[in-house]
Amino acid sequence: MNRHSAIIRRLFDLKDTDQVRKTHYFAGRYENIYINRDMLPDLNHVLDTAQLMAAKFLNCRFDDLKLGFWFNLMYADDITLPHTHDDNDELLAATYYLQIPPQAGKLILKLKDAVRSIDPVEGQFVFFHPGVEHEVTRHLSATPRISLGINFGPKKTAEAY
Repeated sequence: MNRHSAIIRRLFDLKDTDQVRKTHYFAGRYENIYINRDMLPDLNHVLDTAQLMAAKFLNCRFDDLKLGFWFNLMYADDITLPHTHDDNDELLAATYYLQIPPQAGKLILKLKDAVRSIDPVEGQFVFFHPGVEHEVTRHLSATPRISLGINFGPKKTAEAY
């Protein structure tokens, strides 16, 4: 049994309801599925671990960061088109793999001087600068490939007037 089975079950229970938001409709599917964190209590450990790791990478305190996350659900023949995550105030981006069957699409990072191809592994985090262009190659399995995209930015504090 997949160690993320409760999260995956909840994703499938909610993904087609009006309780989620979907964006980035490309190649016949929504690449981003947003579900409120309160609806996914089993995901808290993953998100807290990601934020702890991001704080270490960025040399800041856990409480100085905020995060946003979404699910990427890929079926057979799906791809994720090249894109970056540097739209707003992102400091760091990450991917976390919840379910990776054989022949899952690879993460391609287009670095300044090289292209890096990463074979995803269930339970693995991959952190990268939000300005790095990346994509996912064709997913060839009949079993869905499920990952979590995460962006980290500075937590805004209320300014005194």
